[in-house]
Amino acid sequence: MKKTNFLYASLFVAACSVGMMSCSASLEDNPAPQPEPGPVFVEEIFTYDFAAVAEAEQNPAKFNGNQKDGQAFPCWWDASDPDRDRNNYKGYKWEEGSLLPEVCHVFPFNSQINNNVKKEKGGLVITQANCPIAIDGIQAGSKVQIFYTASKEVEVDVTADLKDVPFYNCEGTFGKDAKKENTANCAWVVNESTGQPYGDGSVNNFADLSAYEKLIVVATDGQPRFCFNRDEAEGQQDPENEEGSHLIDYPNKGGWSAKYFSSETTENGTVWTVDLAQMVKDKGYAHLHAIKGANWANCTVTSMTLVGKKKETVPTEDKLIWAVGDGSKCNNGNGPLSTAVIDGVEAVIGQTKIASGAIIEVKTAAPYFIEGERNSSPHIVVTANKNIVITKVVITNYIEQKDEE
Repeated sequence: MKKTNFLYASLFVAACSVGMMSCSASLEDNPAPQPEPGPVFVEEIFTYDFAAVAEAEQNPAKFNGNQKDGQAFPCWWDASDPDRDRNNYKGYKWEEGSLLPEVCHVFPFNSQINNNVKKEKGGLVITQANCPIAIDGIQAGSKVQIFYTASKEVEVDVTADLKDVPFYNCEGTFGKDAKKENTANCAWVVNESTGQPYGDGSVNNFADLSAYEKLIVVATDGQPRFCFNRDEAEGQQDPENEEGSHLIDYPNKGGWSAKYFSSETTENGTVWTVDLAQMVKDKGYAHLHAIKGANWANCTVTSMTLVGKKKETVPTEDKLIWAVGDGSKCNNGNGPLSTAVIDGVEAVIGQTKIASGAIIEVKTAAPYFIEGERNSSPHIVVTANKNIVITKVVITNYIEQKDEE
């Protein structure tokens, strides 16, 4: 029994060996089909670095004869205009040596690139609310990134201690154009009785306060005397004749000069306010020579403070908005609209906010249509507000590489 089993086992192993050899030979004679190689894509990148153009103070573009009413984007032209077709469009031409790519694919509506790249703003300035920006020369699968800042200028109150403002030697010059080259000694006495809390006893040297709105002086004893705007040597104020006066001397001379001064009694003393803004409006400048005690008496001053305003740039929450292939202006609303995924989320018309540098993945790119007869370069549109400055636009296309025949 054992011998029989061994014989069967031996025959089985031999049969399997023969079968495997046969299978191996069959595979070599008939190899499995290989998949066809897929298409190869190469990147085509356009980078519009408006921040670099602004820093270089380079005029980025000029227009040739068929530029229409400042509208760089042909989609927004009259439908009868043959130059509306982007394929024939030659309205933009970068200046020779421009830092921007040779082909223009970035079009702010009614916001000419050559006029609105500003060094002080650091890029391409959007000059109107709800400004459409078209980006063309793209296709399904393209990626677009728009980098920008969002800010606005606001006026803020500023204060300064009068002693921190430079006090200049008049050097024999007076009035609005008095020299401001060399500084001079300046009296500064607070919290004690004195005949001259501030300035130059001869009423010649001066501090230029023209950039401020108010001078506020607090006195706990006596009344301060203010001497402003001497416009000739030994010039004096005529209380009855403003035009014939050569000094503002209040309250000693009073009269018309009183319009620049007001006072209020508080628990901390009498607060005197000088309306510098009105003085500058009337006279063109506000030069303070001295603060003395009125009528040659002493006074005690506790503070001398300047109040003004300055412009500051503050960030805002403004964002670009996805606005598709603006059907309201292109083709009167006929034809397809562009679609995209932005940072992984499907974009919604008029709602999706686009952060600076967000990746816009184009799913479908809308061409322009003119009565259904002609197509031109596919595009997307985003909307910007005038607080936005475009610093860079990067367009990445993926072009199929064709084998040369």
